[in-house]
Amino acid sequence: MAYADRFNQGLPYGAHVIILFTLVFASLVLSILVTFSSPFISSINFLCLPAIGGDTTFGAFGWCSPSFCLPNKVAYEFGTEVNRALTGGMFLWPIAVIFLFFAFLSILPLLFVHESRALRFVGNRTFFLAFEMLATLITVTAWLFSIYGWSIAHRAFQEAATAVHLGPAIWMGLTAAICMLIVFVLGWPRDAWDGVATRARGGAGARGLPGQGDGYYHYKRTTREVVPRY
Repeated sequence: MAYADRFNQGLPYGAHVIILFTLVFASLVLSILVTFSSPFISSINFLCLPAIGGDTTFGAFGWCSPSFCLPNKVAYEFGTEVNRALTGGMFLWPIAVIFLFFAFLSILPLLFVHESRALRFVGNRTFFLAFEMLATLITVTAWLFSIYGWSIAHRAFQEAATAVHLGPAIWMGLTAAICMLIVFVLGWPRDAWDGVATRARGGAGARGLPGQGDGYYHYKRTTREVVPRY
């Protein structure tokens, strides 16, 4: 975390918050789509078995062919190529969604702060770090398990002389994992409340005041100019 603190010293508060919000939101949406892959969303799948009469697609909790769909099934099987050990691990994706959602909630208050004094009342570094670390760990693990398991299934189909290809859910999961790894490196904004005490600069922020060198979250104080009448 010391590396992240040194890296964040040159990152403006407003840009930091926007980046965190965008990356966590993107990872959350992608993980939800992966979770509701085929047969719910047939175009999003881990593995696609093309055929003249229609493709057979494999998702996190079922598979779908032109004539039949197997939905809402945890740890399903398909022939000898797709087994329960592989598909049972797909349950990691909805777990990742839960932790990503709470990490997303921890960032939301920071979007509505436009003056330094309010930073002592919103956000919680401990809450963010706990869910951000867990979300990153589970998302990365889910993707590693997915690419490993579905690659084995892909090879099994090929050895049976069946043409298959990996679906977009694999690459969507990879993008979600990369987003969370970037969030993990960025960490909590250095100017936001740490959840314990407001220590620096008279209690205006955890480690300093935003707005110094950063015009995005600058507190605008109104002034009135008196112009003499002639």
